[in-house]
Amino acid sequence: MQNQTTTHQTDARINLLAVFEDTAGNLLSTFALFNEQQINISLSAGSWSAGQVAEHVFKSAAQLIPVLNGATKPAERDPAEKVKMIKDLFLDFEAKFKSAPEIWPSDGPHNKSDVIESLASVIIQVRDVINSKDLYAICTDLVVPFFGELTRLEWLYLICYHTQKHIHQLKNIRESL
Repeated sequence: MQNQTTTHQTDARINLLAVFEDTAGNLLSTFALFNEQQINISLSAGSWSAGQVAEHVFKSAAQLIPVLNGATKPAERDPAEKVKMIKDLFLDFEAKFKSAPEIWPSDGPHNKSDVIESLASVIIQVRDVINSKDLYAICTDLVVPFFGELTRLEWLYLICYHTQKHIHQLKNIRESL
């Protein structure tokens, strides 16, 4: 049984890593399309600039690193049970969410190279968790309203899908500039 679980987790890790690497690459290449001035342009009152979107993505992933590296307990359920629900929620591009205040971006101005450096740093940290931690363990340091307790696998997919939602937003900003 242990060997079967290890094989299954290896497959889950490979699949997750493919989604993560594609998402991370897409984030960096999409943000790179903006010039230094464009990253600080807000299209309307109350909307975020590309720099603010990228800072929000960084902050949201960075705040989860301690959770992903924190206390865990064994999952007594399918460790991927909530992945589809997370995907459906975040990849509904019509849905708008209110961000938690602790991951709101600053007003700026944002420096393009600093933003890219921050994103690259958190990408390395998330990749390290994917490659080194038990993906099937439930992280107990943070419980999300609506979702409840999440496994590392679910948290990591949440990072991917949340980022994909904001890549979509960045592409829309770029088209409108």
